Amino acid sequence: MSNYNKIKLAQAIALISTVFTLTYAFSWALFIYAVALSWIFYCVGLSICLHKYSSHQSFKPKNKFIKYLILWFGTVVTMGSTINFAAGHRQHHRFSDTPADPYDLTGSLWHKIKLFFYWFPAYKISPLIIKDLLRDKDHVWFNDNYWKILLPYPIILLAINPIWIVYFWALPVTYVLLGMGYVTVIAHLRLGNRPYDTNDNSWDSKLFAVLLAGEGYHNTHHAYPGRSTLGPLDVAGYIIELIREKDV
Repeated sequence: MSNYNKIKLAQAIALISTVFTLTYAFSWALFIYAVALSWIFYCVGLSICLHKYSSHQSFKPKNKFIKYLILWFGTVVTMGSTINFAAGHRQHHRFSDTPADPYDLTGSLWHKIKLFFYWFPAYKISPLIIKDLLRDKDHVWFNDNYWKILLPYPIILLAINPIWIVYFWALPVTYVLLGMGYVTVIAHLRLGNRPYDTNDNSWDSKLFAVLLAGEGYHNTHHAYPGRSTLGPLDVAGYIIELIREKDV
């Protein structure tokens, strides 16, 4: 089984176990903690690590500890390695809403549903687009040891209490997956505010900027993909200002 298929299988397990547990073993206390952790997973793992740092190089971490910490979060969110995620996302920006875009929405309803769950045609992605990350020994190490880094966290949760693996890994992974589905599909349906006339169908949502740590400013992001802070509700951007290497 390819690594891509392994990741999709892990995401499916997370989604199914989350639905089952919330249906048959619901706990308000655990759910509240899990939602808070889910938002942190999205903020640090998806927005800061996979998106703004790895895909767009919007900032440089001020030290190795911070770099390794955000790379760890980017791994345990179970969206693929930083290198693989960046390859798809960079290709998306280069060819947004065209047939060369791996996230192109043109096609059947089933195609759109698959994209919502971040299931896309990887053959459209050129490996040349991530040459800089392939020269970074830390990104390469996290890529090559992806499962060795990811698995200890859910295994420890399972050892402490089997239900914890759902509330503190599966549910956060599901939150990240569905949040990425919003960014990939819904944020490209040209449904709302478009402060910038970009050559794509992206639009901004303040509601999803809150829910997804600033990622709701999608039209703004497509207009200025290198910005680390996209708007007043972009919490991930404010955190980046605290952890980035300052310009001399």
